[in-house]
Parts: sequence; structure tokens; C-alpha cells
Amino acid sequence: MLEISPKQMSFYSHLYDRIPKNHLLKKINTQIDLSFANEMLSHLYCKHYGRPAKEPELMIRLSILQRLYNLSDEDVIEETYINMAYKYFTGLNPEDELPEKSLLAKFRTQRLKDVELDDIITEIIRQCVEKGIIPKENGMSVDSTHVNANTVKKTPERIMKHLMKKIFKAMGKEGGKIPDYTQIEDHNEAKQVMKTSLEEAIAEASGMAKKEVEEAVSEAKEVLKSPLFIEQKGIRSLVDKDARVGRKTKTEDFYGYKVEYGLLTEGQLITAVNVSNGAYVDGTDFESIYEKTRKATINIRELYADKSYFKKRILDIVKENGGLPYIPVSHSVYKIDEELYSYNKDSDQWNCKYGNETVERKTKKTTRKDIGAYTYYEYTFKGDMCKNCPAREACMKKAKGLAKKLHVSLNSSEYYEHSQWAKTEEFTEQYRKRARIEGKNAEQKRLHGLSRAKGFGLESITTQAKFTAIAVNLKRIANISK
Repeated sequence: MLEISPKQMSFYSHLYDRIPKNHLLKKINTQIDLSFANEMLSHLYCKHYGRPAKEPELMIRLSILQRLYNLSDEDVIEETYINMAYKYFTGLNPEDELPEKSLLAKFRTQRLKDVELDDIITEIIRQCVEKGIIPKENGMSVDSTHVNANTVKKTPERIMKHLMKKIFKAMGKEGGKIPDYTQIEDHNEAKQVMKTSLEEAIAEASGMAKKEVEEAVSEAKEVLKSPLFIEQKGIRSLVDKDARVGRKTKTEDFYGYKVEYGLLTEGQLITAVNVSNGAYVDGTDFESIYEKTRKATINIRELYADKSYFKKRILDIVKENGGLPYIPVSHSVYKIDEELYSYNKDSDQWNCKYGNETVERKTKKTTRKDIGAYTYYEYTFKGDMCKNCPAREACMKKAKGLAKKLHVSLNSSEYYEHSQWAKTEEFTEQYRKRARIEGKNAEQKRLHGLSRAKGFGLESITTQAKFTAIAVNLKRIANISK
């Protein structure tokens, strides 16, 4: 049963007057009202029956303290008992009891849902706009950062060994024969040997009507069902099955998750957070980040992102909503050599640096192994000029025919315009604002524990990342408020 009662009205509450007015937690309380959490989460509680529950606002505030000061469930309760500023921030009287530490975990897993945390971030941003702490007309940077899993990644052979042990133990055959894959020099052969042995164990156990056996067999089948598992791109831990291997750079990888978020350029507040496994490709869920930011009453006049966000749909979304996309050109998307070719939008013609121009455009279709069906434009240059061109041999290479044929993507003309704009001084000057998001990445990781997951699974790291965003936002609000 949820009961909302008045707080900090006891005789001992005057002790809070000893906390300096410029203390971070006092400044946060002055600027942001978190009482909306009670109404927002009230539907998760019974109104008239059961024991009185701890108020959602109290649990939210304790969770914020955790991320502000990088504390565990046990530590935040202990510190709040002895730290007067912490107790003041919770809204309790100095003599009031705090909830058991186990309630924090239950609150995160049983009460909170992603949408509620998103709504809390949105409401805090909305209050800041309403109070004039940040401008409504604003720019947004978007980026992703990696978070290491709270476990180590294991080879497929080792995982299959553990799965076989579980099956044999459930069957009562703890001495079941398991191949020693460490004695097999060829890594691919070792994986196949272990896979064959695991499939045999599954077949042997499948006929047994015993709950423990059924659970072990089901887990083994779940792991093996993805072809990515044997390729070492799927499950790499039985403790955290959601974590995946991702890339930091071309030569360095990591094991865990990716957190993608939007950051306002004026005010530097995080407006939206999405969490995916480590294999996530930047920009895939851009629409979600963009719409969550707009929901917070922000008019996004500019978008700043690195070249991994140079995608047609992202450019279109920003432009359609009246914004400017400050995104460098990705040469993996736009492959025209601009030293050789330029584009005339009015006549829809490509020109080469030797003075030739295209005279015909056809739409072609083909199939590629990496992307499947593919449609492109084929532009044909003037044949007589190609015939007498001094660079004909180097330009045509092994191509047959009289005239050069230039193959471009359907969006190359738009990319060309963006490419020319990206070379201007105005673009270069404005794009420097994107660097602010790197500092926010470092702040969340070094000071608030986002460098490593605190728990296991996508749901756990999502809660951690969003509470971290709320915490750093409140800290930032306290610092920029007058």
C-alpha cells in the first residue's frame, strides 16, 4: 500500500540547517522537484491494501545517491545513516529509519521499467526548460560509449564444457565424459568436437522427465541455436548472456554493452539514453534518442555526431524537423572521389576534372553478397571526349566501351551537397561543440561507475546507465543554476 506522508517536520529537522546552502545536494533540492515520481509510479502499488510501502521518491533519491557517489546498495544505506546531507536529500527526518538494502534491488527489478526512467529524465529536462536553466532552442550531440561486462568472456569450448557439466549433474552422472579441448591444437576442430559432444549429451538427456534436466537441456539448446555462438560473436558467458563483443577501434575490442545518448550542447544535460549489447552499430536507434529529446520540449536546431552517424535517414530526420546535421562525411558510405568528379544539382550531371560531363543516367539493379539486392545509378560520360582523354587508360582501367560509366548510390547527389558544406569554415567552427560529449563520457565512467556494469544482463545495465544520466544531470543543474 502506498501512503504519501509529510516529511522533515520533526523537532530534529532543524539539524539540517547546519548543512551549507551551497552543498551539492541542497542545490539540487532547490532547483528540481522530484515529488512527481510518486504519482508517476503510483500505478505500480496497491492503493488500499497491504503493508505501507516505501515511497517511490525515496527509492529514486537513494538510487540517485548511489550513482552520484558510486556506492553499492549496502554502502548507500550505511552512508545515509551517518551523513546528514545524504539523509536530508532523501527527504526523511534525521531520526527516521531507512529501508533495508534488499529493497533497493527489489525496487529496481520489480517496480521500475525503462519507460519510467525515461520519463524521469524527460521531466527533469522539462523543469529546466520551464525555469530557464537551459534554453528551449538547443543543439544536441549524440554518441555511444562502451561499458565492460561484470564478467569475463569465455571461449565457446569452455562454455560448452560448463553446459555439459550441468546436464550430467542434473542427470546424476557427474562423472560424465567430457572431451579435453585444451589438448586439441586446432581451435576450430576443438569447437566442433565440443559441439558434437554437447549435442550428444542433449540427445541423451532429452528423454528424461526431470525439471533440473529439462532446464539444463533448454539452456544448452538456447546457446547452440545461434550460428554466431561458434563464430564467437554470440553468447560468451553463462552468467551474463546479453553481453557481446564489440569494437572500440579497428584493432581493439571490448566485451559488454554500448550506451548511446543525446547531450544538449547548451547546458550539457543528457536528454535520452539507450542501452544495447556490445555489437550495437552506432545510430541504429537514433530515432528513439531524437524523439525522447523532443518530448522533453527541446527544439533541436543542430545535431552533432561523428561520421558513424552519416546515414541518409539520420540526415533526413534532422532536416525534416528544421535542424542542421553537423556530421562529417563517412567515406564508407559516400565513395565519390571529389578530386576527380563534381556534381551539378540543377542539371543532374557529374563532371570530371578533364572537362567531360555525363549525358545519360540509368537506374541499375544488382546483387551483392554483403548487402543483397542493390539499386544504383549509372551515369555515362560523353564518348568522344573519353576517347581522346589523356587519362583514359587510368580512368577506364579494364572497363570496356567507348565512354566512362560512373556508378553512384541513389543518395550520392545529396551526399555531395553535404560534403561541400562540411568543408566550409562555418561547419568546422560549429562542429567543435561535439567535443563536449567526450567529457561527459569520461565523467560518467571515472566518477560514477559507468565504466563497468554493476550487475548482469541488459535490464540491469539499462537501469544503471539511466540512473547515472539522472545523477550527472542533477549535478550539472546544481552547478549551472544561479
